[in-house]
Amino acid sequence: MNIKFIEDLFKARRKSFLVILVLALVDTGLYIYASAYQTPHLAALQNEWFEKRRLAGGGVAQDAATVYRQGTKDLAAWNARIFSKKEFARFVGELFEAAANNALTVGGVTYKPEPIKDEKNLLAFSIVFNVSGKYAAVKSFIADLARLREIVIIENIALNNSKLTEESVSMKLQLTAYFRMEG
Repeated sequence: MNIKFIEDLFKARRKSFLVILVLALVDTGLYIYASAYQTPHLAALQNEWFEKRRLAGGGVAQDAATVYRQGTKDLAAWNARIFSKKEFARFVGELFEAAANNALTVGGVTYKPEPIKDEKNLLAFSIVFNVSGKYAAVKSFIADLARLREIVIIENIALNNSKLTEESVSMKLQLTAYFRMEG
């Protein structure tokens, strides 16, 4: 009885079964094409790309002395960017100047120096201050902070717009700046 039912169904829905058969053949053909041609071709292209990246990056492993010299040079450049603690007032002045150059109003400024545990002569100044002005000026001020010579990390930014009809925003900014202790 089941075979008779399938034969009747096939006769009644001949076009549907033909479409299903064609789709199954197309699917099988695409699978064979992808696995036999595209996958190996993609692997070859990836290997070629990795080889080009390796060659562009210098391609040769540096000896330990060269790596040491480069590391020493990088550390010297890094240490040159850490100013002494007596430069902190100048740094805060630069923050105020950057805010003024961007037409921002500076609110209160608080700071707290904390010695760094593993580095006996470094201080991390946690600085919190508020500025207010137009949104574009706030964005420009943040870009100016990124261009400072001192090592400054933006820890947190909070923007607030109390009046929906005005373009003015208030920003609370928390920074960490690193300075070297004297002596």
